Amino acid sequence: MPITWKEAVANRKYVLLMFVWLVGLVVFVMVLPYFFNNVLLHKPGPRLNDYAFQLLKPRDWSPVIFVLIFGAPALFLFVNFSSPEKILVIIQCYVVVNFLRLLCLYVFTLETPEGIIPLVDPFLEKVAYGGNAAFTKDLFFSGHTSTLFIVSLAERRTWIKTILILSTVLIGFLLVWQRVHYTIDVIGALLVTFAVYKGIVALNRLSFGRN
Repeated sequence: MPITWKEAVANRKYVLLMFVWLVGLVVFVMVLPYFFNNVLLHKPGPRLNDYAFQLLKPRDWSPVIFVLIFGAPALFLFVNFSSPEKILVIIQCYVVVNFLRLLCLYVFTLETPEGIIPLVDPFLEKVAYGGNAAFTKDLFFSGHTSTLFIVSLAERRTWIKTILILSTVLIGFLLVWQRVHYTIDVIGALLVTFAVYKGIVALNRLSFGRN
């Protein structure tokens, strides 16, 4: 049986886990500007030859991407706010996926795709890039795609899950079309996110003694 918020806040294990993962989220947000501008910006890497770029002429989809990246998670939170277990899971997944993303960005550094139309995202520019609107090496793997895929995996209502999955597919396609990401960035995001989600769910079942 799903637990309520009243039951969750009375559960020491839940409260401790939520606190730890929220601290992790804060730490992640704090290190982003330094990582992108002082570590990744000047680190060289290869530029890939993406077959999809030969099929799609670059086009600016920034407004649509902006709506999707905030609208889809907002929909999930609106319909699932009464479920503390789901809220914990998406926070856990978001933190783990994004720390893994920083590792992948460093280990598998790529150069900006040729013909890129920089993504206009005021929130990302201020919070992640420290005001550096020209930052374009945030590549493998796609954070936008992974964020939407997290909420897609966590959702159980068929019609909402369908909307979220379609939004995930669409945002991945548009990111490649705009040449903000390579195709492999989007595929990598899906694979890593799926593995992390399954692992987090399994660990939570063990932690809370659920079958």
